[in-house]
Amino acid sequence: MRTLIKQGALRALRSAGLFRIAAGSKMRRERLLILCYHGISLRDEERWEELLYISPRLFRQRLETLRRFGARVLELGEALRRLRERSLPPRSVVLTFDDGFYDFHRNALPLLEEFGYPCTLYLTTHYCRYRFPIFNLVVPYVLWKSGRPAMDLSRFGAAGEVGIASREERLAAVRMVASFAEKHGMDTAAKNDLAAEIAEAAGIDYGELVKSRILQIMSPEEAAEAHAAGVDLELHTHRHRTPPQRELFLREIRDNRARIRELTGRDAAHFCYPSGQYASEFLPWLRECAVESATTCDPALAGPASDPLLLPRLLDHSRITEVEFESWLCGLVA
Repeated sequence: MRTLIKQGALRALRSAGLFRIAAGSKMRRERLLILCYHGISLRDEERWEELLYISPRLFRQRLETLRRFGARVLELGEALRRLRERSLPPRSVVLTFDDGFYDFHRNALPLLEEFGYPCTLYLTTHYCRYRFPIFNLVVPYVLWKSGRPAMDLSRFGAAGEVGIASREERLAAVRMVASFAEKHGMDTAAKNDLAAEIAEAAGIDYGELVKSRILQIMSPEEAAEAHAAGVDLELHTHRHRTPPQRELFLREIRDNRARIRELTGRDAAHFCYPSGQYASEFLPWLRECAVESATTCDPALAGPASDPLLLPRLLDHSRITEVEFESWLCGLVA
């Protein structure tokens, strides 16, 4: 009911012309909307995980809305400089992608080139070397794909038969399986073999799934092609984790930066917190690594006074309606 009321209220405000007024306001002129995306579905990923994936059709609609609203899509570094200087153009927006999935190269990059929009991609680099899916994503995907209400996962570290009908149940099952893999000291390749066994038990053709490149990070060659096409490759840690120990945290940044340097010939200076998780002790460590900015997943527009290492972003996903997206774009939510 609350959702219906909200949608109706936003539509009424739009019809009354308040979206247009907000979009041209001084407040919006001094604010920057940083949009966050993860994946653009190769298959049915947006039906499996609505907050992580959107369809190519919906992504095209978002870009068309940006163009229709006269949004100025800026490169991240320029946008942050102009935010500090209070010289942003009207309706300024930055597009960011997290992780660097293959589907970015396949589905997002052609659309960005078509619309002529710059983009920052926060690349996690460990999985670039491997041509198989990320373990913590592919396991819940195959459980969902099975369509079963429950499965016996006792061979894989779970306590017998466990429910997998809901998202929460699948995530709980994955935590048990991940704990099993860690207990047995499995490396990335061994965990992929474990995922293949789980897929077989779930009745899923894992070989075909791997061949489709679903839930895979881009190869070094594909990441380099994205960079050559104008995509700004930036830091997202090497292993997609932020250890609470300083030396391990710094190692993640150093390893990540070294891999990106190999792809681009430059030192990445902007960072995104994996899974949006951050802590106050990370900030001096990032400064120590000469990181200029860091983005969160806290939904808000960035202003001149925003901490450059705690920048807010709107995580755009399949549940955000067109009128909600427009309300963020014009700054009415602020």
